Amino acid sequence: MRRLFKTCLIATFSVGLMACGSTDGNGPDEPEGYPALGAGTGELTSVQVDTIVDSEAGLDGPWDLAFNPENTEQLWIVNHDDSSTVVVTAPGTEEQSAEKYDGPGHTHFMSEVAALAFGKPGFFATAQQEDERTQGNATPPDFMGSTLWTSDLSTFDAGHGGHYDMLHNSPNASGIAWEEGNAYWVFDGYHDSITRYDFNDDHGAGGADHSDGIVRRYVEGEVGFEEGVVSHLAFDQESSLLYIADTANQRVAVLDTTTGEVGGSITPNYDGSDQKHVNGASIGTLIGGSDSSLQKPAGLEMHDGLLFVGDNATSTIYAYDLGGNMIDSLDISSEIAEGAMQGLTLDAEGRIYVTDGAEDRVVRLSATAENAQP
Repeated sequence: MRRLFKTCLIATFSVGLMACGSTDGNGPDEPEGYPALGAGTGELTSVQVDTIVDSEAGLDGPWDLAFNPENTEQLWIVNHDDSSTVVVTAPGTEEQSAEKYDGPGHTHFMSEVAALAFGKPGFFATAQQEDERTQGNATPPDFMGSTLWTSDLSTFDAGHGGHYDMLHNSPNASGIAWEEGNAYWVFDGYHDSITRYDFNDDHGAGGADHSDGIVRRYVEGEVGFEEGVVSHLAFDQESSLLYIADTANQRVAVLDTTTGEVGGSITPNYDGSDQKHVNGASIGTLIGGSDSSLQKPAGLEMHDGLLFVGDNATSTIYAYDLGGNMIDSLDISSEIAEGAMQGLTLDAEGRIYVTDGAEDRVVRLSATAENAQP
């Protein structure tokens, strides 16, 4: 089912066995602050804050959001509370409109969705933070897994008809990042692991053949699941490093995805596909520990060589370089209550969009004229 709404603008790290030390101060050659975070002032009055879209457009517990790279006027938002998707076109303009998708089967294929990531042209995938039965007694509680979707709005319905593949046995998935082709990295909260899912050839709209998938489960027990919070991921195509919002361990971790050796089979295997553990992969702490103020890192995004991290516990947004040096931070708890901020993303102009799961809205932070980069 789809529902159309017309809306308007409402008001450099090497992973090894040792953890990397964190720095909460600017490096000597780093820029002074980030414009959409107040350019180093630490003052919310130094940025423009707007509510872009809210419950009137169908938001119901929004947890994550991303711009469609093939159509950057489309902002896709996933609703955890009612297992649906809202696509906003031309956000923040007079032409803004929104359409909600919650077609038949959405309470399984997008059940309590936590995160999304766009992949190769025409596709994206989602991670579901769900560990209950979603198909009656037909499937067990640990059957839930990540879903591959078409981004073609003439076919997408957030349900059975719009899904193009699914790989199972990663309940309580809280974050997802695209690597290449139909391969994605998932924060698997059920197994406290980071798992690589390669859907390979999709089965087409509404299909059911999952047997060609390849699943590799990394660093099991070395990351921590936090119920009710997104734990997003970001994959660096150049270095093959995976940045992880390791929420329960109060850190941003980094996994070197080129390390580790394939080990024994994963059980149960509900798809009859190639599923194995990976042993000995290198994971380290980029940001965290006594020198860091991070409490519950949740939203995470790479943009223009910086890593943006949203802290769910404090409603503070941080910008770091890829060496873990803090470039800027901004406490927005007066706008979004502590514990309510989930995912974040940025647009081409460097404006920051964050989800407010408590008030069912998306808030945008923009640089003011005096803080804008020349």
